Amino acid sequence: MAAQNSLNNRSSVFTVSTLTAGVVQSSSVGLLSSSNGSNGQILIGGGAAPAWANITSSGGTVTVTNGANTIDLSVSTPVLAWTDVTGTSQSAVVNSGYTTNNAGLVTVTLPSTAAYGSIVYVVGKGAGGWKVGQNAGQTVHFLGTNTTTGTGGSLASTVQYDSVELLCTIANTDWTVIDSMGNITIV
Repeated sequence: MAAQNSLNNRSSVFTVSTLTAGVVQSSSVGLLSSSNGSNGQILIGGGAAPAWANITSSGGTVTVTNGANTIDLSVSTPVLAWTDVTGTSQSAVVNSGYTTNNAGLVTVTLPSTAAYGSIVYVVGKGAGGWKVGQNAGQTVHFLGTNTTTGTGGSLASTVQYDSVELLCTIANTDWTVIDSMGNITIV
């Protein structure tokens, strides 16, 4: 029987040159030698030859930590920060949710600066209900109807536990209701 390379040599990549009835003959190309990559790197294909690279994150909720023989991926939670509003007014922040918890009407004013894709949630909790206020130049689109553009426009709950989810569809100015519960009043 011809000599065979051991598959226990994990520091090499093998090119199969002959495969017959359970016998593998190969030649080592040495790409996985520990001297080729740094801590936390993996071999990535993408062209004529694979290359060593780190997994990275472009920000947001995923964090990548490269270490000695490890790559740790973690997700930050919660993705959406919630605030229990016990007063009668709240300036909203993008990608946040608000429970309105007051015996009187709570006005949650949309952020004046919001990137496309930003989200704001408003959920009724207290007996006073809620109103989503707008800044100058802002409009909310809801079921084929638009609020009055600017500070005179608003959405409002009609009962205690009504809720609304708004998505910024034009940076800073236009918001669209993408989910709601209850009978929302549009002004």
